[in-house]
Amino acid sequence: MNYKAPRGTHDIFRINASRMSWLEQKAKVIFNRHGFEEVRTPAFEDAALFMRSIGQTTDIVEKEMYIFEDRKKRKLALRPEGTASLVRAFIEHRMDVSMPAGRFFYMGEMFRYERPQAGRYRQFHQIGAEFFGSSSPAADAEIIILAQDLLSSVGINKMNIYINSLGCEKCRPFFREALVKYLDSVRDLCEDCLRRLEKNPLRVLDCKTDSNKFTEVPRMSDYLCDCCKDNFNLTQSLLKSDGCNYTVDERLVRGLDYYTKTVFEIRSDAVGSQDALAAGGRYDNLIGELGGQDTPAVGFALGSERVLLAAQKTGFFDSFQESEKIFIAVADQELFSEAFSFALKAMRNGLKGNKNISVFGPVNGKSLTSQLKFADKIKAVKTIVFARTEFEDGKFLVKNMKDKTQTKVLISEF
Repeated sequence: MNYKAPRGTHDIFRINASRMSWLEQKAKVIFNRHGFEEVRTPAFEDAALFMRSIGQTTDIVEKEMYIFEDRKKRKLALRPEGTASLVRAFIEHRMDVSMPAGRFFYMGEMFRYERPQAGRYRQFHQIGAEFFGSSSPAADAEIIILAQDLLSSVGINKMNIYINSLGCEKCRPFFREALVKYLDSVRDLCEDCLRRLEKNPLRVLDCKTDSNKFTEVPRMSDYLCDCCKDNFNLTQSLLKSDGCNYTVDERLVRGLDYYTKTVFEIRSDAVGSQDALAAGGRYDNLIGELGGQDTPAVGFALGSERVLLAAQKTGFFDSFQESEKIFIAVADQELFSEAFSFALKAMRNGLKGNKNISVFGPVNGKSLTSQLKFADKIKAVKTIVFARTEFEDGKFLVKNMKDKTQTKVLISEF
């Protein structure tokens, strides 16, 4: 029987694995400069954690979560996103008490049952950052700029940043009332919209089916309280001071219920119509709602596969090189120990003038012809051959595996 990876999953290897690791290392460097520390959470959690934090009427909870029961009939879920898990860890380890101001980042696999498409999978990778303990609009601006800088660092310079304010628990009910009144007048809403209209009317604005019907939808900006209005204005002022170009999109609500005040998306047309690469916002009530001390928070996440796809389409990886494969061969098996020692030194330290190498060999008990064939199979760029005559002169043969030319080189030069 031939087994294949389940639909919506993919194997990451060779150049793609190198690029994924490179992106994660790039993110770690940038996060560390901003004072963020890494947190790793379990791949599955109590399903109720996501249902309560993300929201019962979101697409993630209604359609996309992988939920299962363990042997003790406990309902668990593969994590569909990273924020809820990190907030749970923050509360469980009492960091909300011991260090209520904290900066954290995460990276790892997430799981959602959705239709696979370019750069979007059912098992995918996310990189995200969360800033706990600051209610200042400066934190909002920093998170948006952090996401922008991370995308720019991988060559994605043509991006559109959209921001909006969802208000707070004081002013949002007035907008909700006006929105419900308006939506009641819109005819032929889809089933999802009708259901959301009863439970969470703001989610109706996120509908892809009926969005063209909302021509005169009320604007949240008309209902913001003075505090929310001042916060949103200061966030915009700080973004402008950094030269960050953005657009206010009053229909932007994001797909998760925990957001309050500032939300944002960063989009690029490099990956087609489903163009969101990074997104996030403020969620000041979530930590308190999940049982912790009331702690303001703001964060973002990006999809690694989509970001790498966008970077590739911009041509950023055209000069991205895998490490050169170097094969160590022995023409005389009596030199195997010397070749083995040389290979280990090269693996540990690289070769003189070239640290970006992968070293293979030597292979014991094989003819030189067989060794060279193996070097071709692994696509080695060069083969270093230990031969008795040359070795006694302090040299070895270096064979170019592309044009099959070879030269004698002093061992000391390597």
